[in-house]
Amino acid sequence: MIADKVWGTKLALIVIDPQRKFTIASPDWESKRDAAVKGINAYTALFREYGMPVVFVRYEGTSHTGYSGDDAEEWLQGIETSPEDVIFTKRNMSCFKQSDFPEVIRNLGADTIILCGMLTEFCVVSTYFTAGEHSFVAYLAKDALLAYGPEGNQAAYTLCNTVDTGVLRTFFDGKQEPFGEMF
Repeated sequence: MIADKVWGTKLALIVIDPQRKFTIASPDWESKRDAAVKGINAYTALFREYGMPVVFVRYEGTSHTGYSGDDAEEWLQGIETSPEDVIFTKRNMSCFKQSDFPEVIRNLGADTIILCGMLTEFCVVSTYFTAGEHSFVAYLAKDALLAYGPEGNQAAYTLCNTVDTGVLRTFFDGKQEPFGEMF
């Protein structure tokens, strides 16, 4: 569901597993990858502009996609990083599983996380659904996800709260209308 407001006091952008080892052998891979990288870079630029934390998550382990290039651990082509970005290494599908990820996010002062990256149906969505168990509100970043299957992003947008850069800019500028009664 596309949200028109963001709940929280401080947001952190979480870029999940944008590693070449998750490359999928398909004829449209490069165009899908390039579109997602463009979206990821737009969100990272926005968060940096407002001094909000950007966390890149790196998966340590083998990929299920069968990618075998020597550059498997490198970021996807075109990803723009900054020395101020936090790099977090995980060993499970969800960033939260058996890790100190909750403490990392809390130490950044964030109570809300915006998720982008890959692969949508696996690591991104599993992190989204476990965020609440750790008292974080989560949103997906529209047009900054890379799906495994052809309908993966659309399914995620239907099931999960999703925001775009315009909604985030309104929040960062302090122009978001307040929420009504929650309960």
